[in-house]
Amino acid sequence: MLIEMWERLRGYDKWIEAEAEIESSQVSTYYDRQGEHEQSSDILKWTDIQGETHRCDFTVPEDSSLYQNVAGQTITIRYSPADPERYYLRELLQTRMRIVVRFAVPVLLLIGLVVVWKLLGVKK
Repeated sequence: MLIEMWERLRGYDKWIEAEAEIESSQVSTYYDRQGEHEQSSDILKWTDIQGETHRCDFTVPEDSSLYQNVAGQTITIRYSPADPERYYLRELLQTRMRIVVRFAVPVLLLIGLVVVWKLLGVKK
């Protein structure tokens, strides 16, 4: 429900719906402090109502619902009638929000601990 409100607020519900094709999808491995991870880099292709073809690329981590996409698969997007290069893909927004939350929650907890520490006047 919250995502539908966001879509209406941003005007995505008025954008043109189109079937986009995954033109290519490539899985790669990367490493960070938590270990080995995979991500998928995809190229998305769609045709606007004027018949022009548009492409964009995006990368998602292995826990995204978009990670399992393969070349030739179609997904529903919305694109801006004023600028057909701009598109909206709900699953991509959800993936990006999860990434932000994963980063923000620990940072906010750390800030909260520092504030509590200072308010309580804890000394070294």
